Amino acid sequence: MHQRDDPHDDDFPAPRVTWRVPDARRLPALEPYADVVGRVPDVMVREAVWDTSDGVLAAAGVELVRGEDGTWTVDRGEGPEHLADRSADAPVPELAVHLRGRPLTVVRLRDTTTSLLVLHSRDGRVRAEVADVRVDEGSPDEAVLRAGRWWALADDGSGHALVRGVERALRDAAEDADTDAGGPDTDGGGGAADRAPVPRLAPLRRPSTSHRHPSGTAARFVVDALATLRADAVRLDPLVRRREPDAVHALRGALRRIRSVLVVYRGALDRDASESVRRSLGAVGRAAGTVRDAEVLAASVQRLAGRAPEGLVDDVTLAGLVGRLRSAHGDATAGFDEVLCSAEWFGALDALDALIADAPPGPRAGDAVRPFVERRLHRERRRVRRVRDAATRSADLEVLHDARKAARRLRFAIDAAGGFAGTHRHLGRLRRAQASLGDGLDAANAVAALRHEADFTAGVLATVGRQRADRRLRRGRELLARL
Repeated sequence: MHQRDDPHDDDFPAPRVTWRVPDARRLPALEPYADVVGRVPDVMVREAVWDTSDGVLAAAGVELVRGEDGTWTVDRGEGPEHLADRSADAPVPELAVHLRGRPLTVVRLRDTTTSLLVLHSRDGRVRAEVADVRVDEGSPDEAVLRAGRWWALADDGSGHALVRGVERALRDAAEDADTDAGGPDTDGGGGAADRAPVPRLAPLRRPSTSHRHPSGTAARFVVDALATLRADAVRLDPLVRRREPDAVHALRGALRRIRSVLVVYRGALDRDASESVRRSLGAVGRAAGTVRDAEVLAASVQRLAGRAPEGLVDDVTLAGLVGRLRSAHGDATAGFDEVLCSAEWFGALDALDALIADAPPGPRAGDAVRPFVERRLHRERRRVRRVRDAATRSADLEVLHDARKAARRLRFAIDAAGGFAGTHRHLGRLRRAQASLGDGLDAANAVAALRHEADFTAGVLATVGRQRADRRLRRGRELLARL
């Protein structure tokens, strides 16, 4: 049984209901609803909010906080995330995609004071907790503070009469505050809400300076598509730095989608600015491609070994070969880490941000979006047909690679168009053709790499790879011919 003044166990649910209280009113008396009301001594936590001097993190909706004990948390809008074992400047790799070499400094100081009441029913069980939370924060060089206050109710989910009475009392006491603040923050269904225990004061954000083209125009469509894809790239950057599985592949895909939008929908934005961004992102994408190619090569050789006739592959030789390929992948990954910390990557992101914010108009900027999209997609389909015809007549791997890239670019352009594009019956076939050609080219690249090995095992794997490459490339040509 809990002690009378003990807080809840670690598995007690998070607050189910919170009320914003804009004044200094006191909590209502809760003794009539509980057998025992345990009072936990007030806890005050002092934190420092870090950002650049011009508020880059706040503008991105990111909050970086360091506690008195030196621990760091970052909140990207989905609740605080603890950053373990960080020194004063170590959070920078987590946020490098936003900071881009800019130094961090303390921009606000925050004091959070929590008063906690623990409510027990007659049988001695903890039924609910009520927290009175006050947050004071301000600039470190100013005496003026901003204050925020909340009441929060957490319960055991039993629906006990004690909980109902306490919630009613808090709601009645906060009724005037609800009128000012838009009502209590609840989950609507009475269950435990999946949210941070106490809302934080919203970070200061810089006003948007983005040039807004009229809705329904080609320029507005392209800018909105780029902004969505840019958010994907920014989200993936920290995952790549943490070496998450498939993160490099996903980032490479996001960069390819951005470049596809820029080239397919030319004319909506200024061509010189668009081409500059496309070239910058292309250089980073090629560096990511080196990592991805090394990763795919190691995986392809491993798969070919699984398809080889039993007894023909020497395990020791295979292990040595795969080990060398994985070592090459590790070297390529280390090289890409340097690219992500370079002016090349940060400059490409700055150029993309400037293109989205300034949106320099092109000759087709004011065109209605739907006919503009249809015209550009029609032109792209004709390009795919030309490359398709060349690929169906040729066995050259470069020609097949060009066909795969053309199919991918058209698919990315259709995906970006969304509802502005008409029906595309062949979208699934484009995806299948790209996948078949990709599998075949991966196998062919593995065969080319294995030719540099002189042992019998490599010869067996090359033979298996050649057979797989022929099958998948033949299937890819068939799908292309039916487009």
